[in-house]
Amino acid sequence: MVRWLLTTGWLLIIGSLFFDPFTARFTAPDHPWSPLRLGDSCIAVQGRCLVESPYPLGTTLFWGALAPAAIFVLLVFGHELWRRICPLSFLSQIPRALGIQRQEGRRNPKTGEVRLQLAKVPAESWLGRHYSALQFGWLFVGLCGRILLFNADRLVLAGWLLFTIAAAIAVGWLYGGKAWCQYFCPMAPVQAIYSTPAGLLGSRAHLSAGPITQSMCRVTTASGEEQSACVACQQPCIDIDAERL
Repeated sequence: MVRWLLTTGWLLIIGSLFFDPFTARFTAPDHPWSPLRLGDSCIAVQGRCLVESPYPLGTTLFWGALAPAAIFVLLVFGHELWRRICPLSFLSQIPRALGIQRQEGRRNPKTGEVRLQLAKVPAESWLGRHYSALQFGWLFVGLCGRILLFNADRLVLAGWLLFTIAAAIAVGWLYGGKAWCQYFCPMAPVQAIYSTPAGLLGSRAHLSAGPITQSMCRVTTASGEEQSACVACQQPCIDIDAERL
C-alpha cells in the first residue's frame, strides 16, 4: 500500500508538470495564509526589480520535499526501508508482475539440456565490472541537469523523470531481480554514503533470526509464510546484508 501511494503521488507530481491549474494560487501575493506566496519586496538584479508572477509548485515539491525526504529515509532507516518503498524499484518490477521478463537459454553442462532462465548481468561483463561508475555518472548528469535545465523548464524535468521511469521498467524486463537497484539506480552512490553499513535505525541481518530482510524480494507461500524470491544474486548484496559490504 505504501509503495502504491508513493508511486501514485510521484506520478501525479509528474503529471502536474504538464498541466497544473491549481497550485499556482498558493504563490499568489494575495493568498491569505500560504508561506509560499510572493511578497512585495524588490529583488534587484543589475539595478532592476525582477518581475515575479505566481508559479505552479510541481518542481518545488519534487526538489524541496521529495528529494530531501529520500535522503532522510536513507539516513535514519537505512537501505531496508528505502529499497522496499522506492517508487522506481517498484516500477522496475512491473515486467515481473506481468510475467513478461526476458529469458535466456542455459545449457546444463552435464546433461546438455537447455532451460530457459531469467536473464542476469554477467559478473565479467562491462556492466558487471563498472556499474558503480555508471550510477555515479547518471547522478552527476541529474544534478548538473537540475542547475542547467530542469529548474528552468518544467517540461524538461517531466521528460527526464519519464525517461528514468521507462529505463527502470526496461531494465526490469531485460534482467531478473533488482537489477535496476543494483546496476543502474543513480541513488545507489547516495545510499552508499548515507546508509552503509546501516542507517541509524537499520537492523543487523546477520544477527536476525529471520533470514529474509525487509529489502529482499519475497513471495508468500500457501501456508502464509514468506520465502525469498531473490534471483540473479551476487555477492555481496546490499539487499541481503549491508553489513557484509
